[in-house]
Amino acid sequence: MKIIDIFQRVFNRLPVYMVQFKTLVRKQGLLFTLKKVFKKIFRFVLSGGNSSKLMEIQYGEWMSNIESKYLNEESMIEDLNSLKIKPKFSVIFPVWNKSEDMLSKALDSITSQVYENWEICISDGSTEHIEETRAFLKEFQNEYEDRVKFSTIDVKGINIIENSNNALSLATGEYVVFMDCDDEISKNCLLELAKGINSNPKVEFLYSDFDKIDEKGKRFDPSFWPDWSPHTLTAQMYTTHTTCYKRSVVEELGGLVKGTEGAQDWDLVLRYVTRGNWNVIHIPKILYHWRVYPGSTALANSGAKDWAYENQRKVLERYLERRNLTGKVIEGPFEGSWRVKFDINGNPKVSIVIPTKDKIGYLSRAIESIKKHTKYSNYEIVIVNNRSEEEDTREYFEEIKNDGITVIDFDEPFHFGKLYNWASREADGEYMLILNNDVKVLNDGWLESMLEFAQLPEVGSVGARLYYEDGRIQHAGVIVGAGGAAAHSHRLCSGDDFGYNGAIVNVRNYLAVTGACVMVNRERFIDMGGFDEQFDPAYQDVDLGIRLFEMSLYNVYTPYAELIHYESVTRFNTKERLERDESNALKLRSRWPQYIQYMGGNDPFFNPNFSYAHEEFRVRTSD
Repeated sequence: MKIIDIFQRVFNRLPVYMVQFKTLVRKQGLLFTLKKVFKKIFRFVLSGGNSSKLMEIQYGEWMSNIESKYLNEESMIEDLNSLKIKPKFSVIFPVWNKSEDMLSKALDSITSQVYENWEICISDGSTEHIEETRAFLKEFQNEYEDRVKFSTIDVKGINIIENSNNALSLATGEYVVFMDCDDEISKNCLLELAKGINSNPKVEFLYSDFDKIDEKGKRFDPSFWPDWSPHTLTAQMYTTHTTCYKRSVVEELGGLVKGTEGAQDWDLVLRYVTRGNWNVIHIPKILYHWRVYPGSTALANSGAKDWAYENQRKVLERYLERRNLTGKVIEGPFEGSWRVKFDINGNPKVSIVIPTKDKIGYLSRAIESIKKHTKYSNYEIVIVNNRSEEEDTREYFEEIKNDGITVIDFDEPFHFGKLYNWASREADGEYMLILNNDVKVLNDGWLESMLEFAQLPEVGSVGARLYYEDGRIQHAGVIVGAGGAAAHSHRLCSGDDFGYNGAIVNVRNYLAVTGACVMVNRERFIDMGGFDEQFDPAYQDVDLGIRLFEMSLYNVYTPYAELIHYESVTRFNTKERLERDESNALKLRSRWPQYIQYMGGNDPFFNPNFSYAHEEFRVRTSD
């Protein structure tokens, strides 16, 4: 990031920083606040503005200030003693061509668990140094003869499926935990899984966050993920480590499937997705350390195991087949990133509803871009005239009517929610695209990209990737709770940035998406009462997204619908706007206290290890 970009970014956020400063002074006092400010400045200077270096510094502080509060003997013993249910875990441990040193580190991380009701199911399918490896593993089994089961297979070549299934056949625990033989699990791993099961004894699938560890034992590059996000799983495998299934569920799903080598974990979770009736817990703690060394898949874009990436495509194609859907699986912007492009089922009509009061320069630009980039045939454009006054506007309306565009009059003072609640009954499309007049469509296929998800029965709404006029990100999903109410994911980041773990460039689930461009099923929108009209002028879209999620529907952000939103970069950051929106923020917090607190939140799609003071998924360093 260039110095001028850094200063511009800071300048644009000054009003938000002032609100945060005043809030912290009020809660913690001036001295505490100043210390925190100087610490942030020092961290920034130390990193030189380099995001990777800043992440390294922040992660070190996170381990010291956040993780250490529960990853210590006293806390772990207290948690262990409070367990009412102590399920048995079978750690599935397939071995293939690894050194004794790596195997020792991996196995030691299991035997040093504070939670004790476990067994290790080892299957060795090594094709190199077979005698030495099996002698080492047999010796290890003898050391823990009541808790270690050991078997072998002799299958030439890559045998991860046969090897893992062989280990699974040894399991007797109620839950199985998958582990690679060159990685490590944290000392509290099985304890945290047991705590999750105690909180929900019927849970079928648990997964955690993870980081990477080098050959010297240094931890880095944390991967903090959202709660259960079934559509994110169509774009990237994010429930990688730790994964724990109820053993009966794995058996019901048929274990691991031949032909998915290197993508077998993704295939398993997608088969769970298509089975339905999900009962999932995400544990937002680092419970797994993924070993990085030359040739490991933990090295992003390393070219290691290219065959595994090709198998990912096959896994996603099988996902489509199981859902009885057609479509294409297309490579994403980086290795391990994919796009499942669903075909549109039938030819449903989409009503693109755009409100306006004069400003035909904005409106005509929006309409022309829609006509230029929309290849889908069954759509209508409905302009909602909200008390326009200019003669040029009336003339323009007559002109576009002759071009098949509908113009309807809403003769009331502007109110976003009231206007769309009324217009939704005037339009007749199966789907309604709520769209601002100050936008410009950028890419072909944009409408289909939204419709392909809106048509899925489990989806509530679909939002788009929006840019500011200067090319920076304006919207890539909504973080509920950020800024005391809600904020846009990765706002002000570079337009060519991938975002944290691909959050800008991949399909993802969010608790809400912006109302500047959002597609909904029109009848469902009407049946649920449309927008809640108590919110004016802000947060109707956030409230809508939460209500849809409360109906067990998922909101989807797609990066494949791209538009410029000609909204001032500083519009939402001005002191006047922040103060004017505070009454609506209070209403939102009052209505949804389970998701929003003052200057914080509990958004299930925003990991609690991130700071609610930032939109770019920055690791928090203190409570």
